[in-house]
Amino acid sequence: MGMVSAAWADEIPAAPKSSAKLVTSADVVQWLLALLLVLAVFLLLVWALKKSGGLAMAGKSKLAVLAGLSLGMREKLILVRVGEKELLLGVSSGRIDKLLELEGEQRLFANPAEPQDLGPFAKKLWQAMQGKAHEQV
Repeated sequence: MGMVSAAWADEIPAAPKSSAKLVTSADVVQWLLALLLVLAVFLLLVWALKKSGGLAMAGKSKLAVLAGLSLGMREKLILVRVGEKELLLGVSSGRIDKLLELEGEQRLFANPAEPQDLGPFAKKLWQAMQGKAHEQV
């Protein structure tokens, strides 16, 4: 039996030698350069989005909802400022209609402290938004 065990010993492959590669400083430099390249591409894309207007910055929005008034279960009046204009929108389920467009001196909230300078419709709307709909104009 001594011969049989010797024959089996020849067929068993030798244990593989560990071929662990050490991380060299050249590898670290290569990784850092790749990381810097990725960050540079990312910053370039963010800069391009800002320049093209695709990335709106917080606090610089020209769009604001000034007031809203519920007219029923699914109907509302919404007053929206878009740049230098104010739009009165009628909102219902599945539909939005522009009812009135105000510019310059006609805007409702150009000087909200003096509602008497407004037209009759604007006065009524301003009073309704202030919760004074029952008062006479």
